[in-house]
Amino acid sequence: MKTPKTRKAGLLLMMALALFMSCSPKKETPVYPTMIAHRGCWLKGLVPENSVEAVRMAKRFGYTGIECDVHYTKDSVMVILHDKTLNRTARRAADYSKLEQPVKLSDITFEELRRDYVLESSDPALRTPIPTLEELLSACKEHGILPMLHSSLPESYKVAQQMFGDEWICFHGSDSLHKLVRTFSNCLTLLDPGADQSAENAMESLKRIGGRAGVSTMKRELLTQPYCQALRQAGFEVQASIFPCPHEAQATRNGVSIQLSDFSLMPNNKFQPWETWEAENTALLPLDKIEKKWSESIEYGGLTLELDFKGTIEVKLNNENTYTLTQEEYGHDCIGLRFHHSIPSFQIEAKDSTVLKYVKSNVYKF
Repeated sequence: MKTPKTRKAGLLLMMALALFMSCSPKKETPVYPTMIAHRGCWLKGLVPENSVEAVRMAKRFGYTGIECDVHYTKDSVMVILHDKTLNRTARRAADYSKLEQPVKLSDITFEELRRDYVLESSDPALRTPIPTLEELLSACKEHGILPMLHSSLPESYKVAQQMFGDEWICFHGSDSLHKLVRTFSNCLTLLDPGADQSAENAMESLKRIGGRAGVSTMKRELLTQPYCQALRQAGFEVQASIFPCPHEAQATRNGVSIQLSDFSLMPNNKFQPWETWEAENTALLPLDKIEKKWSESIEYGGLTLELDFKGTIEVKLNNENTYTLTQEEYGHDCIGLRFHHSIPSFQIEAKDSTVLKYVKSNVYKF
């Protein structure tokens, strides 16, 4: 039973909604960050990270590019692997057994790597060898995927330049390495600004590198709206690097131009959604919910949720990622994730009196 206090709150909320509807401006089309799949579009337990299949999946899921890590074997062959050891991502080729003792990449030759080890996957067809740099870049070229190299090896950047011209990304924390790359390439270079909180200092460093440049950081407190605006207005890129949920949503709101992510997905006009759910001008009291669960499990899918609202809400996507979003004035947020072999769903719960001007959820089958 509603109390007089609750009825009053509801009446005030409906009055606010009516006022908003009467003077609501025309909806603008939002601009979302360029999406880069961190270590490729890997899928937990199935598609290995830093694999040729992860490049194919990046194309399938609509990512613009992939990030990869480059290291030498003992005999100086450049291969794609994040860790210094094989233990986390590889198994023995002969019997698919786990690696009990540390196996350092720098201790084995390329021939041994190819003969004795495969990437871990629940699908035997995806238990493939660790790829060389050339193999991964060839897959990027075949599928129209922009490669982002995270590497301390100058030779790796020269290979990328030979294969892609200037259409690749150099991603590293050393400005001296960026300056070296600039001697033979005008690719986009992304510099880690380190602990410096000053946009002015970051821009000075980028100007010294020259050409197409930007920053990339894992420090979410650095990428405030003023920081992002200052760099973007000066013509530089700003990348949020593997921000966890819910912080990637804040980075998108603050105006980053690139999201490097393990899971995040944005609406993509390259693909027709399988299904779309929409609602407009909905008033919610505290603890009111909007819930939607689709009826079909999707093999390879994506779920995005666009919201224009005022208030505070908690949002759950696929019962995996939880966000608490607040807009003191009417504003826009967009969140999304990729998934596999799952039934898509979302839940929105109001934490205070909230007006949802517009809600749109797209479900994609890839």
